[in-house]
Amino acid sequence: MGRKQDLGAARAPSTLGIFKGQEANWMLQRTLAYMNTGAAEIGECLNVSQRINERNPDSWPEQWADLAARVELQGDHSLSEGDIESARESYQRASNYYRAAEYGCVPTHPRYHELWQKSVAAFHKACPLFDPPVQVVRIPFKETECPGYYWRPDGTDTKRPTLFVAGGNDDTIEEDFFIIGSAAVRRGYNFFTFSYPGHRNAVHTDERQVKRHDYEVPFKAAFDYLETLPGVDQRIALMGFSGGGYVAPRVAIHENRVKALICNNPMIDYDRVAKALLGPTIKRIPGPLLKTVLAKRLKRKPLIRAYMEYGLWTAGYTNMSLYEWLKSEKAQSEWSKFKITDELHKITCPALSIVGSGEGEEMLKQTEEFHRGISSQMKKMKIFTLEEDGSHDHCMLDNHSRMHQVVFGWLSDVFA
Repeated sequence: MGRKQDLGAARAPSTLGIFKGQEANWMLQRTLAYMNTGAAEIGECLNVSQRINERNPDSWPEQWADLAARVELQGDHSLSEGDIESARESYQRASNYYRAAEYGCVPTHPRYHELWQKSVAAFHKACPLFDPPVQVVRIPFKETECPGYYWRPDGTDTKRPTLFVAGGNDDTIEEDFFIIGSAAVRRGYNFFTFSYPGHRNAVHTDERQVKRHDYEVPFKAAFDYLETLPGVDQRIALMGFSGGGYVAPRVAIHENRVKALICNNPMIDYDRVAKALLGPTIKRIPGPLLKTVLAKRLKRKPLIRAYMEYGLWTAGYTNMSLYEWLKSEKAQSEWSKFKITDELHKITCPALSIVGSGEGEEMLKQTEEFHRGISSQMKKMKIFTLEEDGSHDHCMLDNHSRMHQVVFGWLSDVFA
C-alpha cells in the first residue's frame, strides 16, 4: 500500500495528511467517506484521530471502539425517547466506527471478533428503523450459511431491477451498504449483498469459509436465493468492488443470470496485483534479509500488518507469516488460480469497468485488458480523474456521489 503510483497497485497518493502513515490517512478517509449515508461525522472522526498513536498497535482499535460505544449509547437513548431517525443514524455511525476499530486488529487480537460482532450488531439495530426495514438474510451454502442483506424501495412486491454487490477483499457487507446500497434504493433498485467465502463477514462467521478461486459455486447458491425474494425479476446487475473486481467477472463467466456487470475495478489476475503491491520491496532486499526487514516494517506500521495478516487469515493461512507465504510453493500455486485472463471472452452481458487514475499502473492495465478482452456488445470503460470527476482513488473512495452518477446512469441505459 505505497505512496507512489509507480508501485503498480496503490492507494491514491493524495491524503488528508493527519497521520504520518499513508494507510492510517487512507483508513480515516475511508471511514469519513460514509458521511453521505449518515454513517460518519467529521467532528467525531477528527477528534478520535487526534488521540491515536499510529505506532501503537492497540491505539487505533481502542480509540475507534470507544467512540463507537459512545455513539451506540446515544442511539439507544434516542430509541428509548422515540426518536427513530436519530437512533438509526447513531447505529449506522457506531457500526462504521466499530468496523474501523476491527480493521486495525490482527486476527489474533483479543478483541478482533468482538469488535466485528459489535459492528454487525449495531447495524442490525438500525435495520428495522429504515422504511421499509432492511432484511437480514442468510444464504445456505454447503454446511454453513453466508450472511447478507436485502433492501427494497418500498414494502410492495413490485418487480424492480436489482443491484447485487460483491464486496472487496477487506470490506464488510455493512460497508457495502454504505458505499452504494442506500444509493441504489434511492434510485428505485433493490439492493442485495452477501458475504461470500473469503470475505470478512463470512470468515468471521465460519473460519472454514476461506478464499476460493471458483466463486461461481457459492454465487450460484446466492442467485438461487435471490430469485426467491419479493420484487426481484431477471434484471440483475452484479457489481464487484476491489477484490470483488475478480469475483464478479469470474461469476459472470459462468452465470447467465448476470444481466449487467460492473467492475470497480477489474482484477483479472491476483498474482500480478500481489507482485505490484509487494514486488518493489522484495526486489530491493536480498533474500536472506527479507524476513527480518518485513517483520520490522510491519511492526512499525500496525495497520499494514493488520491488513496483511487479515489477508492470510481469509485465505486459510492463519499460522503463516507474510514471508512464509511468499516462500510457500503451495500457497503461490493456489494464489495463481485467481486468474481469468483466458476466459474474459466468455463475458457477453453489458459491462462497465471503472478505475481511479491514482490506483497505479497495474490496476489501470488490468482494467484496460478486461475492457478489450470481453465480448460484450455494450461495454464501457471509465477512468476517474481528479480534474474531471473529483475522484482518482481506489473504488472512488474520494467521491462516491460521482461514482453513483456514472454507475446508475449507465445502468439506466442497460435496463431501459
